[in-house]
Amino acid sequence: MLFSEYPSFTPITKATKSVLEKALFACQPELSEYTFAGLYAWRESEALDLAGLKGFIILRSRKDGDISYFDPLGPGDPGALMTMLCAAGGYFKNIPEKTRALAANDKTFKIELDQDNMDYLYHRHDLIALAGKKYDGKRNLIKKFKSSCTYEYVTLTDRTIGECLAFEEGWCAIKDCDSQEGLRNERRALAAMVGDFQWLGLHAGAIKIKGKICGMGIGERLNNDTFVVHILKADPTIPGLYQTMMNEFLSHEAGDFRYVNLEQDLGIPALRQAKESYHPVRKIAKYTLRKVS
Repeated sequence: MLFSEYPSFTPITKATKSVLEKALFACQPELSEYTFAGLYAWRESEALDLAGLKGFIILRSRKDGDISYFDPLGPGDPGALMTMLCAAGGYFKNIPEKTRALAANDKTFKIELDQDNMDYLYHRHDLIALAGKKYDGKRNLIKKFKSSCTYEYVTLTDRTIGECLAFEEGWCAIKDCDSQEGLRNERRALAAMVGDFQWLGLHAGAIKIKGKICGMGIGERLNNDTFVVHILKADPTIPGLYQTMMNEFLSHEAGDFRYVNLEQDLGIPALRQAKESYHPVRKIAKYTLRKVS
């Protein structure tokens, strides 16, 4: 056994990759949180660990002393297990619709939609082709960028860690990452990813201008139909670069997936507007479940 049985928990490490990755993919998750690479990259920021319990894998977060659990990974109905864990303290977050439906008739659960953390889902072809009037603004920005800048798109490897971190340092200087917890945590997660692209099974690419990385993207397979983008950023001082980075990254790295998941907007108005401007197919609901006192 590569991890402990509840009530003991084991940190998420490289040793837990094979069993956790297998369990995650068996569930064919829709929600962006449910990939090994994502959990591994954010394991320190979210204080994540795992345990086995009655044939399920339990993922726990202890961020800031707040005990929460993810959707139990395994076959069958996790209802009794969830009741037991809630009774021991804590609650469930990042719960998908199928588990919400199973718990809906249990009046001892309080179920709430987590509006700010709903994932945005798009047709991959729409984000690449940018066809039709609704994408006029995106195409114009890309055209303006390409007419003013000579650039190259490159696939990133484990050997480009120094260049990636240098770009992130410059991007954070512009965005003042040190003053924002979310951006500090993202910086830590990115550092965990860039040294292990291949081992984590990540697809990563960048736009270089005059040999220097000015935009980058990191993503991976979420399920058989969906590619999830964990990181997508570009120098905000260069008009059209972000839109070009999005287009190039998905064109090169998203393969033949039908859908692209661009994760959540975190309740940030500007981020919500940006994601809505790409016209999602739908937003994927996430729920929190708590036991009624």
